[in-house]
Amino acid sequence: MTANRRRKADIHAHQAATGTAYLVARRHIVALAEVMQQHPQLNSFGIGVFNPRRKTAEQRRTDLAAGREKLAGSVAMVTETAAWLREKITPIKTPTVSSYTVKHVMERATGRYVTNGELIAAALIVGYTFKYEQPNVLFGMSAWDLK
Repeated sequence: MTANRRRKADIHAHQAATGTAYLVARRHIVALAEVMQQHPQLNSFGIGVFNPRRKTAEQRRTDLAAGREKLAGSVAMVTETAAWLREKITPIKTPTVSSYTVKHVMERATGRYVTNGELIAAALIVGYTFKYEQPNVLFGMSAWDLK
C-alpha cells in the first residue's frame, strides 16, 4: 500500500505542476520509470558517473544513486523534451548524433536548460535508435533537422 500511496502522490504532484490529467501524468511517470529500469546506468549526468576512474566503487554507487534520484524527479522536463524531440527531430536508422550535441541544440532553440540524462531519457522514450558512447549516447536523429 505504501508504494501505491507514494506513486499516487508523485502523480498528483506532477499533475499539479503540469496541469495535465491524472492518466497523462501517470503515463509520463511510468514511461520514465520504464526507461530508467531498462538502462540502469542512466542518471541526470548521462550514462554512468563523472570521472569514474578517480572514484571508489562506493563513490560511484553513491553518485549514480543520487543522479538517478535527480532524474526520476525531472518528469516534467523529460516530458517537455520528449515533446520537443517528437515535433522537431526526424528519426533515422543510424545512430550518429551525440546526446550532448542535441542537448545544446535544444537549449538554444527553447532557452531552457536540460541535463544530458534528461535528454537521453526523453530520446529513449520517443524511440530513437541509440548506441552507448559513455557518458553520452549516439542517437539516430536527422542532422538536417538539428541544423
